[in-house]
Amino acid sequence: MEHITDELTRHLAALLTVDDEKLSGLIDKTVETSVREVWMPNAENFFSRVGGPYLNVLWRDLLDLAEDHPTATTFAKLKKGEKAAKLEALFADEAVRSALSLTEKQAARIDVWLPECFD
Repeated sequence: MEHITDELTRHLAALLTVDDEKLSGLIDKTVETSVREVWMPNAENFFSRVGGPYLNVLWRDLLDLAEDHPTATTFAKLKKGEKAAKLEALFADEAVRSALSLTEKQAARIDVWLPECFD
């Protein structure tokens, strides 16, 4: 039964969009898991669907950067698709995290981050 529940959760999570707050909560209650355990934001399912300014703020917040920090200003100059790809790599690629010298606190924040609509 657990395998069926896990499979159902994966399929439902694949259907989630930014506006599916109620479905997200239902999944959490039904299978006693968090959305982040079965869904990770990536370029296709989230980052390409929000605006560039939102991505700029997210990048700065996740990395604890001031708006005028060179890493933040360089990111802000990228095209939206490039920003989405960099954020996807930040969430999924250990080599990127290592290259950015993330602190444990930053890594932990990224590991549990969800868009506001899931809160």
